[in-house]
Amino acid sequence: MTHTILDVAGRFAAALDTEDYSAARALIAESCIYRINDATLIGRDAIISSYRANAASATQRFDSVDYRSHVEATGSSTAVIKYTDRLRLGDDFHEFRCRQHVQIGAAGLIEQITHEELPGERQRLEAFESRLADR
Repeated sequence: MTHTILDVAGRFAAALDTEDYSAARALIAESCIYRINDATLIGRDAIISSYRANAASATQRFDSVDYRSHVEATGSSTAVIKYTDRLRLGDDFHEFRCRQHVQIGAAGLIEQITHEELPGERQRLEAFESRLADR
């Protein structure tokens, strides 16, 4: 069965958008490497645990979280997933954006994920939370 880069990356992004970690896990190779900030995680269980922990943190910090993504192929075996998290605290909203670059192997599974923080996004998120905490 042939797996297209957009199909695999798109199903992975959609699974994360809906917090369907079982579906996301099924698309990750057992020995997948996930580089996020200064950390490197290896293996689908460690990677899914990281995604779950980030979602749990967001759920605790915000009144609502809406995850959305857009996928683009960037090469014959690579794609970029552009994430937009719409966060609500009270009546105030903030959109946080980041990217993840994925590499899909011959078996149609994700073998590598590299998280990319976009300039200024983390600082804007921290300012949003700080401003509302001071109310």
